[in-house]
Amino acid sequence: MPKRASRTDDKPLLGRRIAVTRPPSQAEGFIEGLRRLGAEPLSHPTIRIEDPEDSSPLRRAVEDLDSYDWIVFTSANGVARFWRALETATEGRSLPEQAKVAAIGPATAEALGARGVHPEVVPDEYVAEAVADALVELGDLTGRRVLLPRAAGARKVLPERLAAAGAEVDEVVAYEARPNLEGVASLRSAIERGEVDMVTFTAASTVRHFVDLAGCEMGGARVAVIGPITADAARAVGVRVDVEAREYTVEGLLQTMCEYFTLSEERG
Repeated sequence: MPKRASRTDDKPLLGRRIAVTRPPSQAEGFIEGLRRLGAEPLSHPTIRIEDPEDSSPLRRAVEDLDSYDWIVFTSANGVARFWRALETATEGRSLPEQAKVAAIGPATAEALGARGVHPEVVPDEYVAEAVADALVELGDLTGRRVLLPRAAGARKVLPERLAAAGAEVDEVVAYEARPNLEGVASLRSAIERGEVDMVTFTAASTVRHFVDLAGCEMGGARVAVIGPITADAARAVGVRVDVEAREYTVEGLLQTMCEYFTLSEERG
């Protein structure tokens, strides 16, 4: 194994080989952050983001936007796929004035902001439960129509909580996360060769698809996840979690990874 470069305060990940399992279209900021901190990013995307097999429910929802009181976005991917459907349905159309918008976290809010939309709700904790609680706290949802464009197979807690509060929820599939066979195979090979210091998972689908195809053995590689939902998904399929970000963002994950490796070096 090559000799580890000496860490510096501004390069706490110097020489660390970090596997990124996000699709390339989403991984740019993460990879830049890793390089800034001295790491060697290794791109091994375990999923591909694709259109749903049946996109007609999303098209119908877009055509019926005037009937919704809230539109809730739970990922930047959902924002991108929703806007493509919106632009396709009616050239130049924008969101109806009466519809309020909620975003699950800052990355989703940033994707909305790039399209000129500033969400009324971005909860302090970036999970579905917090979005539901925030909407309920704003007022009575009885009879309010809520559009939820998101990934196929997403957790049911958000629509269930909103429905329990009296809302009429239309959950439509905006995209699907499917396994990337090439990325999974390359990551498995890199782990087996001892070429990876840490594998990062930033969504439940990235870890589930990897384990489904390549098993849960991580060899000498540590595992870092972006938050509790991804951590739960990893543990459910037998993956040990070494690092869990306290703030459920890429920057939060980077910070926690730096702390982990710094502490590991101090312990010798």
